[in-house]
Amino acid sequence: MNHSPKTGSNPGGGRRGADAPESSLLERLTLVHLAVLVTLSSWAFGGGAPWARFAISAWGSLALLIGGAEIFRRVHSPVTPLRPLRWLWPLILFNALVACSCFNPSFTPKVFGGEALLAYTGPAHAAVPSSVHPGVSLAHLWLFDAIYLSCFNLLLTVRRRRALRGLLVAVALNGVVLAVFGTFQKLTSDGLFFGRVPSPNPRFFATFIYGNHWSAYVALLFAASIGLLLHYGQRDNSGAPIRGSVGLGLIGLLLMAVTPALAGSRAGVALILLVGMVAVCDVLLRALRRLRSHGESAGLPVAALALVVFVTVGGAFYLGRDSLEERWNDTRGQWRTGILGERIGLYSDTWQLVRQRPLFGWGLGSFEQALQLLRPRPVEERRQYEHSYIAAHSDGLQSLAETGFVGTVLLILCGVVPFRQARAAHGMGRIPAYLLGGCGVVLLYSLVEFPFGNAAVLVAFWLCFDAALQYIRLRRTPHP
Repeated sequence: MNHSPKTGSNPGGGRRGADAPESSLLERLTLVHLAVLVTLSSWAFGGGAPWARFAISAWGSLALLIGGAEIFRRVHSPVTPLRPLRWLWPLILFNALVACSCFNPSFTPKVFGGEALLAYTGPAHAAVPSSVHPGVSLAHLWLFDAIYLSCFNLLLTVRRRRALRGLLVAVALNGVVLAVFGTFQKLTSDGLFFGRVPSPNPRFFATFIYGNHWSAYVALLFAASIGLLLHYGQRDNSGAPIRGSVGLGLIGLLLMAVTPALAGSRAGVALILLVGMVAVCDVLLRALRRLRSHGESAGLPVAALALVVFVTVGGAFYLGRDSLEERWNDTRGQWRTGILGERIGLYSDTWQLVRQRPLFGWGLGSFEQALQLLRPRPVEERRQYEHSYIAAHSDGLQSLAETGFVGTVLLILCGVVPFRQARAAHGMGRIPAYLLGGCGVVLLYSLVEFPFGNAAVLVAFWLCFDAALQYIRLRRTPHP
């Protein structure tokens, strides 16, 4: 009896061949693994606690098993070779650079007054990479690798665009739940998890210790949700269930849009407004072209869109009026006390660290200790902008200070190499366009803030980025 599988079409949109069960299993494992990683990183204080970073790193390390299983399956089956594996060479070189730095420490543990301290003694070999604290560098590298490889598995195992959309919908729903949770928490209590956990930073939101980190996170999900809504709205021909889902999605989009104002995040409001204005212009132009082609009036759709924008912006400023008024007063006070000059001074000191070790930097995760060589004075209490100097407030500058120009270029290539190989020749579609647009906005934001210092933002960024690339690849080379 012939038991060969059928190769006809199926609702999933893929091909049912001899290797379909294994491929489908690994695809599901990747999606579940990433869904848990997103949930864990976002609800565990955004990865702000040491135990949360360890848990994220440990769970993300399962990506090696999933990716290894896919490689083993491909090697032992007559299918197309794994081209994305060739795109990992920047990550491999970056790991080699950090590993090399751990064998050349520049600080030595000392005990002073019964307290363990790190004293600068200089690296044994000044011409090769060095690290302030090898253990800290390895912990940062573990976290980055676990997140990067977990999201990279999308390029290895996922074969259906429907599966990618399902994952993005799940991630967006998690963002909406966090937005609702944070909104009620902001309006009814003071402290994380409705006051049960004191926040070390007064400007927190939802489960995120720092409101600006939440703003970068929600900007990524906001852009992804817009792409999904436009995709499903375009497919909405006559089905009431689809229209209902799009309506609920629009409500979720509005709930996320108001949260930066509630968090009192000036940068977050700007990010949401930027993404929202691009989306409004996109929808308006497409609607006008469509209506004109059918000879219909554009007055009613334009008025409806204007009403939605007005209600969203007005609601955001009404709900967040207390936080925004507080931030406005803070801004005026900061301008009087010279916060701009203080921030420029921090950037200047960071650049001085870069100039001292331009090639390989001071070591991954070393900024706080290295900066103390230039700013040895003790930190006064209740001085937020001095306490925050554990980071450079610029991910770009901090990367140069920690890993030098060599390490920073390798990190950039971790995104550029897959992007150049996966980009579409004739457009990319709405979903990947908004995914990559959200990533671009957060990248620009990282020049003047440190969103990538938050593990949840890092997970959301690489997930959106790799999901967009794989969506483009599947759109360009569909299965028979």
